[in-house]
Amino acid sequence: MDSRIPVTIITGFLGAGKTTLLNQLIKDHPKKRFAIIENEFGEIGIDGGLIVGTDENIFELSNGCICCSLSEGFYETIKKLLDSPYPFDHLLVETTGIADPDSIVKAFLSSESIQLNFRIDSVICLADCENMEDLMDEQPEVRKQLTLADLVLLNKADTIRAEYLTELQKVIGSINPMATIYPVKFAKVDAVNLLDLNAFSAKTIEKSTLSFQNLSVFGDSIINQSSFLTKPAHHHHKHDIKSLGFIIPGSFDRNKFNLWMQNFLFFNQDTVFRVKGIVSFIDIPEKQIFQAVRSNYMLEPGTEWGAETRFSKLVFIGKKLDHDKLEDNLYQLLGTPVEEIN
Repeated sequence: MDSRIPVTIITGFLGAGKTTLLNQLIKDHPKKRFAIIENEFGEIGIDGGLIVGTDENIFELSNGCICCSLSEGFYETIKKLLDSPYPFDHLLVETTGIADPDSIVKAFLSSESIQLNFRIDSVICLADCENMEDLMDEQPEVRKQLTLADLVLLNKADTIRAEYLTELQKVIGSINPMATIYPVKFAKVDAVNLLDLNAFSAKTIEKSTLSFQNLSVFGDSIINQSSFLTKPAHHHHKHDIKSLGFIIPGSFDRNKFNLWMQNFLFFNQDTVFRVKGIVSFIDIPEKQIFQAVRSNYMLEPGTEWGAETRFSKLVFIGKKLDHDKLEDNLYQLLGTPVEEIN
């Protein structure tokens, strides 16, 4: 069993309801000992009734939780939390509304010392239903926040028409088809557990990849076509993020795959935001579960292939993605030519 501390990253644009959700999580889980990181100490939004004292820029809360800020930098904040006398079993990170959260996610994926103590449980994005469409057009950070989310909470869902809510869910699904989307009011989710989702675990990614079906099939590859909300003719969307998915028969050469993927992600880290999937390598009995955030990626063993026909299934989320070029590159990584497989 993984004994590392789970991390929930809460993101969303200004006014979406992040702090409301944070306070709600603290109140709804009294047995959890949270450590909470907020971006700016001067704007800390924790309910004043919970604060009982401070110690070197760490707030102590009445339920045994602690809260601090990123004012001294992320790694310094993590060290301060680990060195503090306050025990905690779950870390909540609320990112600033005007930034995309990939730097926080990458820190947990790329730092060996952080990985020894923490594991990302999920990225939750708060989206304001009333302003979401305009924000997606005007603020590129909003679209990036959505691409990294495992769970999207459509807040203030009671303020818009049901038909518009359905269309909005479709648009968000076109940006990130692997995210779970829930309409909520006042950032309250009574029937859904937001903690211990294990969204970054190999088991969860394997399951979600295998069940990933909301794509149109083009030969051996799959591509997700973006859909947009109904707007007046003069309104021009700037939504340029899409998802491309590929099913490649056979097994990759591991060395070829690692070298290509490392270079591909490095040179495209400004346009490729997230990649997930299942990969088959020659002479390796287990499925390899792949996930990447910008230039950082991980491979973890999944279930064994056994007698199952081998394939690789990868989903890329980003902008300026060239479907044909990506497909050609992936086929070049096969250890056995496709014609020998058939």
